[in-house]
Amino acid sequence: MEQPWKDGDDADAIFPVSPLADRGLRFTLPVLLLALHLLALTLAFGRGTMVLIATLMVIYELPPAGKETVIPAGILLGLPWWAVAGSIALVDVEVGLFMVWNFDLAWRIPVVGPVIRRLIQGGQGFLASRPWLTGLYFLGIVIMVMVPFFGSGGVRGSIAGRLLGMSRREVMGAITAGALIGCYGIALATLFLQQAFIESLFLGATALLFLIAAGAALYWIAKRFLGGEAGGREPGK
Repeated sequence: MEQPWKDGDDADAIFPVSPLADRGLRFTLPVLLLALHLLALTLAFGRGTMVLIATLMVIYELPPAGKETVIPAGILLGLPWWAVAGSIALVDVEVGLFMVWNFDLAWRIPVVGPVIRRLIQGGQGFLASRPWLTGLYFLGIVIMVMVPFFGSGGVRGSIAGRLLGMSRREVMGAITAGALIGCYGIALATLFLQQAFIESLFLGATALLFLIAAGAALYWIAKRFLGGEAGGREPGK
């Protein structure tokens, strides 16, 4: 089956020592980044908190959960808000890194391949119905990853970037920026809402209604302006 994405820098070896070493490092380094991520959480907060945050990270990868539900849940559980937001953002980075480094192989794996091919087809349709994203390139991927309504993240962001022919560095830069902005934006909004309820039930209810109305308006605009569904969930949203 012919690759459906543009070449970008897919043909370039990341570690030009040998093909086997290159492929092995592409697989292991994202996993190593995840291991270091969990180790840092353990050292900073202890094993119990690490397990809770890791559980949220796993839930984030299982549809229909998204950053707009997982991050507030972590904050309401009393977990450090910046650690929860940063960890969910790192999930997008870790998954995106694995995808951009192994995209040429992942879509041929028997079990994973069909899922990747469906996501590729979805990505093609997503971009075809949203030509302004194609024109924006880097900023378009940032928006895809940042806005939870698109059901996007490390997986779809990496696929869209490869379909656009962006380099690995550009794709990862866009995924990282979008993940950080989106996750910390949601975390700060949650803290604002939490503080509003602490100060006054009326103020909290007003703030909640405002956020619901703003979210509904953004969802409506996304569906109308972007020409189609605002996006379904998939692993790595």
